[in-house]
Amino acid sequence: MRLFEILILIVLLLTLLWLLFSRKRPHWLLVPPGLAVLFAALHLAFEGYRWQMVPAYGLTAVCFLLALRWRDVHFQPPRLAWLGALLGVLVWLVAVTLPVAMPVPKLPDPTGPYAIGTFTTFLVDESRLENYTEDPNDNRELVVQVWYPAANRAGEKANYLPDLGIAGPVIAEQFGLPAFLVSHVNLTELDIWLDVPVANEGAPFPVIIFSHGLTGIRMQNTTMVRELVSHGYVVAAIEHSYANAITIFPDGRVFFYDPARIFPSGSSNPVEGNPLVRTWANDIGFLLDTMTAWNGEAGHLLNGRLNLNQAGVFGHSTGGGATMQFCLQDARCRAGVGLDSWLLPVGETVLAQGPSQPFMFISTPRWLGPDNQARGRAIFNNLTANGYNLILAETQHYDFTDLALLSPLTPQLELSGNINSAYSLTIQNEYLLAFFDQYLRERPSNLLNQPPPYPELTIERNLK
Repeated sequence: MRLFEILILIVLLLTLLWLLFSRKRPHWLLVPPGLAVLFAALHLAFEGYRWQMVPAYGLTAVCFLLALRWRDVHFQPPRLAWLGALLGVLVWLVAVTLPVAMPVPKLPDPTGPYAIGTFTTFLVDESRLENYTEDPNDNRELVVQVWYPAANRAGEKANYLPDLGIAGPVIAEQFGLPAFLVSHVNLTELDIWLDVPVANEGAPFPVIIFSHGLTGIRMQNTTMVRELVSHGYVVAAIEHSYANAITIFPDGRVFFYDPARIFPSGSSNPVEGNPLVRTWANDIGFLLDTMTAWNGEAGHLLNGRLNLNQAGVFGHSTGGGATMQFCLQDARCRAGVGLDSWLLPVGETVLAQGPSQPFMFISTPRWLGPDNQARGRAIFNNLTANGYNLILAETQHYDFTDLALLSPLTPQLELSGNINSAYSLTIQNEYLLAFFDQYLRERPSNLLNQPPPYPELTIERNLK
């Protein structure tokens, strides 16, 4: 909970305990409920309304009105006033439970020295036709978000989930949750600023592309993105149109994920998944082409700030498969990371000869089932460059995204494992940064070559 939320609940409890155990009406009777009103006003002004605090808001109003009447010398408290106070305590318990069970998400703080800027852009690949729309003449259209080391921390801060009113209910539905469970996500404190100037010191910066999973969203791994950018990387996340949770184009067109569009047979499978990961791999290639153009475009925010000879890729789930596919087909990939990757749709050539770039897998002990796990192990054994296979105990598939940070109840909702989510993402951040530092910046990392300092983590190496 946030500061003023805690203060509201403390003074409400003091008020209720006094009503429950005292018959006196001292002069300071109005102080605790008065403070509750003050803290509620400060909370709404500086922290922002959220529905989880509605019982606390109501209890604040009731306690303050009762205290006003109780101070009236002509007012006689009802004999059963303690029953009302007892009911108030029960309401108070609900008022505490809701914000504790569904707190404002808090992302682990980035550890690097750079401030973080971001912008979102719309791209059309006129060299490719769209496979997943009804019009055969449609070109491939993409929404891309870019984060970069910023020159300052000034201006307007970014929201975690733009278009929350449209996207929030759709994303909640993907996980079988009521929409109100994600309605407060934009209260998340982000140290990310919109369209601020790019830092000069350390430029040009290495580039990393992120690819989300099936029905994912571009900002689903903001924790990892912030960490990388704070250490001097430019990170660009593609929203893979029509296979993400929701696509909102700048002209107002909105497309929701339709599984029949991607998997005509009726269920996800590697055969129909193969053209999907190839499309996503080509999205990555197109984005690198576009960023190359930005780097030479006078007046562009990123002009001259990108080192595209040091380009890495990472992805989650299907995005991990797309990362593998891209590294197989495009030498611009200098290093790749798969987060609990869905590898079954990747072309069969990967079994004969894996990618020539260093690659790191980070996954659950299940790794999306025995068939996918066997494919992953075969690829790992066939790597022709250095490989790392990290298994993080007590994790589930979405522990490799920010989703696990939304609530302490995600293990009960089977959206995360039993591992502490912030701790888990801190481990992942350390290894992700160490890997890209070593293979994009040629900064050797002891972390990659020593036994892991975390008992939950096991590492297998395939060093060439």
